[in-house]
Amino acid sequence: MAQPHALVIDDEPDTTTYLAALLGDHGWRVSTANSANDGLALAQKDAPDIVLLDVMMPERGGLSTLIALRKDPKTSQVPVVLVTGIQEQLTHDFGNFLDRFKHYHPDAYLDKPIDPEQLLRTLEELRSKPPG
Repeated sequence: MAQPHALVIDDEPDTTTYLAALLGDHGWRVSTANSANDGLALAQKDAPDIVLLDVMMPERGGLSTLIALRKDPKTSQVPVVLVTGIQEQLTHDFGNFLDRFKHYHPDAYLDKPIDPEQLLRTLEELRSKPPG
């Protein structure tokens, strides 16, 4: 089986470094981006198996980035895990988001600080699901 590829998009370099090390230690090939636009460019260049996407980023937020990933034929079927440190805000924004954009939903979401076991379990569950 080919080595799975994760793309981590987060404006915090400490987070991308941590997640790259964690996933790398568990057999993943990891690409990282510290901005949404850089992440979208990486996804175009080398489509990942899974995207870990921060919700709150400058310039372009995670929900806008999620929509861009879903609209792009190259990444539309790639599972996306939203990652947030602001659960209360996400609940409100996410509810509004789902009401407005029913076709552009994430596949999962995780709270920061990220529990390594929960992250690995979530990624394994998403990898085992059939696409679409």
